[in-house]
Amino acid sequence: MAKMTKTATVGQESVNLEKQLLLMRDVFRHHQNEIRKRYKISATEMEIILYINDFGPQRMKSVGEAFKIKFSTLTSLVDKIERLTLVKRVNSKEDRRSILITITKKGKKMLDEYNSQIKTLAERITEVANQEVPVLVETLEKISAAPAA
Repeated sequence: MAKMTKTATVGQESVNLEKQLLLMRDVFRHHQNEIRKRYKISATEMEIILYINDFGPQRMKSVGEAFKIKFSTLTSLVDKIERLTLVKRVNSKEDRRSILITITKKGKKMLDEYNSQIKTLAERITEVANQEVPVLVETLEKISAAPAA
């Protein structure tokens, strides 16, 4: 009987965790949509900026391949986010014929706003569950490293 109770409790905890994760996803999505609206960019444009932030200045060809976007479409997207001064094109130091896309200060500021909610959540979790945070981080790392089912 105790085994069933423990299993039922674990099952309920899993359901509760799933609900909380879904709620957090929706809150993050809403926050991120608001930032994109404020800066007048699409989800794809934001993903391009995030990609450049994560991997450093990129050639147009590399970005196009990463997102499986035709060069003409990518050029339009980059033109728009460059007009908004979120990115800029610069000549490569290694090959002056090559143009790189890089993030501007305004682009970095936007990313800080975009990611601010995650930083705030991390701080709140740390305050509430100080001793358990290392275990939580280790668990999340294991889950992230595991192949998707």
